[in-house]
Amino acid sequence: MWAVHVLSIEGRMQGPVEWETDRLRFLGRGHGPENPVALDGRALSGTTGAVLDPIVSLRQRIRLQPGGFVRISFATGMATSRDAALAIAQKYHDPSATGRTFALAFTQAQSALRHMGISSDEAMLYERLASRVLHTDGSLRAGPEVLSRNVLGQPGLWAHGISGDLPILLVRVVEENDLPLVRQVLQAQEYWRLKGLSADVVILNEHPVSYLDEMHVQLTALLDTGPWGAWKHRQGGVFLLRSDRMSDADRILLAAAARAILSGERGELANQLDRPYAEPQWERELPAAPPMPVPERDGVVIGSPDLMLDNGTGGFADDGRAYAIVLDGDQETPLPWVNVIANPAFGTVVSASGSAYTWAVNSRENRLTPFANDPVSDPTGEVIYIRDDDTGDVWCPTPGPVPHVMWNRGTELPCPMAL
Repeated sequence: MWAVHVLSIEGRMQGPVEWETDRLRFLGRGHGPENPVALDGRALSGTTGAVLDPIVSLRQRIRLQPGGFVRISFATGMATSRDAALAIAQKYHDPSATGRTFALAFTQAQSALRHMGISSDEAMLYERLASRVLHTDGSLRAGPEVLSRNVLGQPGLWAHGISGDLPILLVRVVEENDLPLVRQVLQAQEYWRLKGLSADVVILNEHPVSYLDEMHVQLTALLDTGPWGAWKHRQGGVFLLRSDRMSDADRILLAAAARAILSGERGELANQLDRPYAEPQWERELPAAPPMPVPERDGVVIGSPDLMLDNGTGGFADDGRAYAIVLDGDQETPLPWVNVIANPAFGTVVSASGSAYTWAVNSRENRLTPFANDPVSDPTGEVIYIRDDDTGDVWCPTPGPVPHVMWNRGTELPCPMAL
């Protein structure tokens, strides 16, 4: 496969097109997408060839007169050969190709909606639901009280024919008038499938069992009489389960594993998607304190041991029994330098900047904290903060993620988890 990234400009250009293929050069060691060194005014390197961490990046300088107009379009695609990639690049280098592409895409989208029998508003609703199931919006996930009660793992899903390899959308059917919600979810899954998105829809029948079991009969008929019938009890399809035939542990596992949970008792799909996402709150608020001046570092001398084979970043100390790394200001090691501390049951990796992650038994399968595996930015999934409760100042005992100077109360901490 060949990747294509091409730029087209309708307007006045200034200077040649610049490009970068190395993420390390573009971002800079210790930097991320929010503060890349490529935006400090330097020209992109314009190099090609094999790199450890490839990216596609194009830059074009433009001169815009007062009241002037410039249209810039970036196109990204894939091809099966170099010649096909060049042909795509040549096509989308033409500024008029953008307008034609959007017009054709709109026509194709409208045709697909008519084929599925859904409106544009319904398609938007299904895309909003997809963001809960396939992305990072946790507004429809189970609450902490449910997650903390779960004692089973992914193998517990296998008894119900669910692999657990795909995101799960759980639909709880409580009342007889919940069938329209189920139909909407099935249509949403068909819409996702058309877009190449895969998820397992699990319908959990929690309606009280009657003599004729009419609710389960209606759900079974709904699953059998639509285009989704071919995906019944298949991976990437729909699964119909009965709550009364499951143990409490299995029901809790299903709720804990689901990326999103819909319930008939909460009303229509649109109403459930409008639920606000409750951001996690700190257990304890920082004390109110007046702003404190940031300590000046001018004239501060950083003490370091006598080093053997000093390379400017570190060297051997204590007669060769230790290796010391000395970083001044925003200085970084060329690449993350890590310590691995582990026994057969537990382990952690800590980099020179303090970036770390922890696991139990197996570092790949049982990570307890996130691992980015990013040798450029070296982000961390856990951090130790030191806080002065009298002033509210916060800092770290390691070089990162908080800079060496103290952070005053009210400054956003740059890490998602504190240990």
